[in-house]
Amino acid sequence: MKLIFSKDENNEIYLQLQKGTIVEDFSYVEMVRQLLERNTFEDTNFGDLSVEEQGKIQTMLDKIGKIFQEDEVE
Repeated sequence: MKLIFSKDENNEIYLQLQKGTIVEDFSYVEMVRQLLERNTFEDTNFGDLSVEEQGKIQTMLDKIGKIFQEDEVE
């Protein structure tokens, strides 16, 4: 699953999810479904986000991935 981050004209972070070749608006349900099938974030695109924003988001994604890894072990 590939996540695509960008900022809109109000400097708000906007997120899209790419499944295969299709890019769609982000959905938590779809993200969870994808993580249950294959627990990985591939080629995350941070667009024009600052290094600090990228670091915070990457930390969050790492924590989410660990939660799904723990569920696989159990």
